Amino acid sequence: MILWKMSGQRILVGAILVVYSNGFDGPVGSSYPEWSSSTIEFASAADPPGKGTRDPQTIVNCQSPSGAQMLGEFGGPKIGTPDDPGYNRTQVDQTVRLALGDLPPHTALRVSFDLYVLKSWDGNSPQYGPDQFRLAVVGGPVLVDTSFSNNPKVERQGSYQDYPRAGSQPRAQAIATNTLGYEFFGDSIYPLEFTFPHARDDVTLEFSSSLFEGKGVADESWGLDNVRVEAVTSATVDEAPAR
Repeated sequence: MILWKMSGQRILVGAILVVYSNGFDGPVGSSYPEWSSSTIEFASAADPPGKGTRDPQTIVNCQSPSGAQMLGEFGGPKIGTPDDPGYNRTQVDQTVRLALGDLPPHTALRVSFDLYVLKSWDGNSPQYGPDQFRLAVVGGPVLVDTSFSNNPKVERQGSYQDYPRAGSQPRAQAIATNTLGYEFFGDSIYPLEFTFPHARDDVTLEFSSSLFEGKGVADESWGLDNVRVEAVTSATVDEAPAR
């Protein structure tokens, strides 16, 4: 039990139960049935490639060049060829879903994870962005919807990011940079945590990216690690009177 909040002579006491935890440390290529990918959508003002879809990605874990394991990589396949008028100017959208059922009684859920921002994310660059990440609860709130950047060329390319606030420098508040072994613009790790009201016995979380250029995961990608979901219960009790 934990002391959640105190107000006058009333004390709100909460209990936390871990309902999901995964560091994706199984053999590389392991699948996780609770995870799934949407159809991948792409759109360019030029044709080809124009607009269209690609089949959902098979969700497995992978290993970074430095040996760190994660779920991914995500971000979509390469769209078109260098000869296409819209090559390098294509937005690619993908949603990765975590579906959990048989949750215990609770009043809120807390989700935490490490977001791996890999290679040449360009934040809000007018030339090469926007590159955005979003986490939403199906039937519930949007927990984060922001841009990230590993591109230091802010003066020439406007590659600022909106995390943790609009106009932030690339990699702002990352806990680690260039530790995963990626050479093309490197990598950044962000520990994220959100708590939201929830009482259903099931939940689906949608982790989404919208990345510009359309050159595939060799150019821009992302992964997830240390995903944890906790159920929070609470009850208000009277404080014993002072003697």
